[in-house]
Amino acid sequence: MADKATLETLLNAAVVAIPFTLLLTLIALFLARRSKRPNERSSRLSPSPLPVAAPITPSSPNEATAEPPPRIEDIETLHSKIELALARGDKTALSGLYYDLALGYEHLGNADARMSALRSAAGYGSLHGPDAAHAAARLALGEAAQRAGDLTSACEQWQMARTAFLQAGETDQHERVEKRMRENGCPTDWVLTDF
Repeated sequence: MADKATLETLLNAAVVAIPFTLLLTLIALFLARRSKRPNERSSRLSPSPLPVAAPITPSSPNEATAEPPPRIEDIETLHSKIELALARGDKTALSGLYYDLALGYEHLGNADARMSALRSAAGYGSLHGPDAAHAAARLALGEAAQRAGDLTSACEQWQMARTAFLQAGETDQHERVEKRMRENGCPTDWVLTDF
């Protein structure tokens, strides 16, 4: 009888202890992860360490000049960094890494791989941020669409870049993109969803 009572007491304690232990573990993980992340408010106010597309500074109504790209890393190194970020679940780093990968492919002259990397950068930036990296990728996709003669797609990409620049607090970039849109006859009052 005593063994049955002891067993029931242990089972009752386990029923209470296991969820309590899981709750404490989740709280500890949440606090550890939160302490590793920079303050979102301060990151929106400070310049982004990610490479951002060069400012649009029109030299003529339909032409823009860009600053030289940042240092281009080895393609294999970037693929390794992307795999590591995916393995760690660091989705906010992916947009910038894919953007860097697009620059590397551009340097190598691989247009298809560049566009694929830009689309990945835009997708991850849209879903996970940071807004500046999302905007840079959308801006580059818009420029590529315009060069290909697809002004509708260019306008859509510029619209998303304009919104992302505004969300990132980069009002100068936002105004430059808006000016570019007006110069190319893009509607500036679109409401885009599900991109």
